[in-house]
Amino acid sequence: MGILLDGCSDDSKEMDPDNQKSVTFDLNAAPFDTLNSIDSWLLHPKENILLVNVNGSIRAFTSVCTHSACVDDWTYSSPNFTCNCHGSQFSNNGQVIAGPAVRNLKEYPVEVDGSAVTISLG
Repeated sequence: MGILLDGCSDDSKEMDPDNQKSVTFDLNAAPFDTLNSIDSWLLHPKENILLVNVNGSIRAFTSVCTHSACVDDWTYSSPNFTCNCHGSQFSNNGQVIAGPAVRNLKEYPVEVDGSAVTISLG
């Protein structure tokens, strides 16, 4: 006869808005300095984030394609991102414009304070 133990976990970290993950970078530091030009873009070197300068505003999207979860094979030709795994295209506001993907890219909130950019991933 086995003993069944109920475990409990502390979900407060998941629920705490102050514990959400964020990514910060400096627009004056390479490779992020490329984002100072309108219509420039960058695949974040350490995070699965597509970054783009749209008319002077930095926008951030997941780089995980909604079709097949490819993360690092992207190109950008203003105003569209293309996932080169299977050819899905997304506008620079994350909307699907050509399949096979059928869902938009998730957009992350971006805050810019001088040259410091913070992306909230939570």
